[in-house]
Amino acid sequence: MDNLVDEIIKGRKTFFIAPDRSLLPQGLLEECLTMGYECYFIDNDIFLSIETKVEIILSIFKDSILFFNIDFRIPNLNWAQFIQQMHVKYPEALFGVLYAKRQSPAERTAIERQYLYTIGIQCGCIQVEYQKKNNFDIIEKVLWANQAMGRRKNVRAVCTSSCNFQLVTDAKEGLSGKLSDISISHFSFCVDENALTLAEYEKVHDVALSIKGLHIRSDAVLCMTRKTDAGKLFVFAFVSKSGQSGLDPLNKQLLIPKLYEIMSENCNDLLDKLFNAASRKSSSSSGIVELEALDGNEL
Repeated sequence: MDNLVDEIIKGRKTFFIAPDRSLLPQGLLEECLTMGYECYFIDNDIFLSIETKVEIILSIFKDSILFFNIDFRIPNLNWAQFIQQMHVKYPEALFGVLYAKRQSPAERTAIERQYLYTIGIQCGCIQVEYQKKNNFDIIEKVLWANQAMGRRKNVRAVCTSSCNFQLVTDAKEGLSGKLSDISISHFSFCVDENALTLAEYEKVHDVALSIKGLHIRSDAVLCMTRKTDAGKLFVFAFVSKSGQSGLDPLNKQLLIPKLYEIMSENCNDLLDKLFNAASRKSSSSSGIVELEALDGNEL
């Protein structure tokens, strides 16, 4: 398992299983990112069963939260039985269910009794409204209540390509290269130990960043350095033009979709490889594929 895969797996993630997108606000996943929640949709398809997908996710992202859309009908799948099996098999994971608002209080009570008390899911039975604009606040409150952020303040996007920086220090020392990772508050890169002479908490003005075609500029302060096998890691915090911590509002607004693009590409690429490998092994007893079972070239 290489360092990139390790970095992708880090941090608590929330997966919405077989979501009804007609009831979820457009841009929900990106908006969740701004609040520190890393969320993904997992759709049902004909290539691999949703049960196998869920088991792969739970075997890799052990600290994850899964919300199941129990209104989604799949032949020969009983959501309650399946969730109970997963609850027993993967005790570290957290589960919740989503369903469209019920008109009958008795029906809602029956759902809550089955999932909250009989099965014992921890993340609640969440009624979503038919007016999807109302559902963002509902889901945000659920994520906050279930500590979906984990221990992170901001979600970091691990940069694999098309993410570059260019800076010039006050001492007229110039440097450019590839970013290691970036968030709405920080960015980092790894270079040769002697490539940059900069004291901790020293400010660098007008750093140029190119993030998958997006070009922004911001001041930054060096927070820390650390020696790694690849060289010296430099971690910077963004500083706005007014001197406050963080990006200017416009830059932040522009960066968020790019961050989610990077993160979703990384996570979905890993899952796609695992799902495809499981599909090829579907004739075996379980079809579940562990990371270590994949050929290094597949990752």
